[in-house]
Amino acid sequence: MIKTEKFWNFIYSISFIIVIILISFFSNKIHSLINDLKLFDFIVISLAAYRLTRLLVYDKVLNFLRDFVIKSESEAGFVKSTKYFLTCPWCAGIWMTLLVVCLYLYFPAGKLFAYILAISGVASFIHITISLLGWLSEERKINLKKLRKDNSEDIQS
Repeated sequence: MIKTEKFWNFIYSISFIIVIILISFFSNKIHSLINDLKLFDFIVISLAAYRLTRLLVYDKVLNFLRDFVIKSESEAGFVKSTKYFLTCPWCAGIWMTLLVVCLYLYFPAGKLFAYILAISGVASFIHITISLLGWLSEERKINLKKLRKDNSEDIQS
């Protein structure tokens, strides 16, 4: 990792901390909002952050944004750090969670946005689960066919 990339990673980290401090400092109601957070709210925020992170890091709908940065020829530290940020679900997830929490707690429309993302996140889990079950089922069918073929060869021998 080059020095400028380390520098920009440091800047990203410090920026995150500064944003959290500013939100806490300028919000008189932050403590009551967080203390009054119900399990339902936590689940909605978690699912919305998951879905928003997945949109940013994996989904085709935001390929144009990722490609703009990732396919850049620049070797500058800022560009390399941003490339890493846009391809790392853990890195992007922290920032997306901060965004969802702020929208959810401070803006009425933010709750609607979070609900839409959360429902989409649940749908994504369902889709992934059904796909996994389908793949496992296909694998078992193939293994069963091989087993039957091996057994029929043993009987004929």
